[in-house]
Amino acid sequence: MKKSRRRKVMNPTLVIAAFLGLWLVLFIPFMILNAKRKKKAESFVSGNNDKAVIHLYCKNIKINGQNVSVFNPVTGEGLEKIVALEPGSYTFEGIFETTEIGLVTNKNLKTEAVQFNLNLERGCKYSAAMYSYSPEDRKSYYKGEVGEEILSIPLTLYEGSENVKAYVICYKEN
Repeated sequence: MKKSRRRKVMNPTLVIAAFLGLWLVLFIPFMILNAKRKKKAESFVSGNNDKAVIHLYCKNIKINGQNVSVFNPVTGEGLEKIVALEPGSYTFEGIFETTEIGLVTNKNLKTEAVQFNLNLERGCKYSAAMYSYSPEDRKSYYKGEVGEEILSIPLTLYEGSENVKAYVICYKEN
């Protein structure tokens, strides 16, 4: 006589409870970490109000040809690098990324190393990031609640193309 094998089925309630328990265990430390990061960034910005503070939303950052780590940056809430610099003219270089959200799929856009110059003023805050839309569209969308645009670099998929896919925009914050 042959023994029948019984297949054990996991209880769905147990699976859901385990998932929620794991989520809760991981959520709390990451929430605390993010709160510490935010507080540290705010403290850094307020402690450097006599300098120009720039938020750089990119990777492989260089300032005047030197790695950003030389300038003792802080990581902000949005994982950007925040750097306090003496007033003056600086050359920045970085690889910018953004996600273009479509109806069916999302496209990740990534630049080669983009280099640009900015003249930074004492006591001002700046940001540099990549956007899938123009500065004018962004200003219209936010009903004018954006900083002063000081630099806009249109980006295309290939050199010489007229079809702009993204922009690296630098703002002087209000």
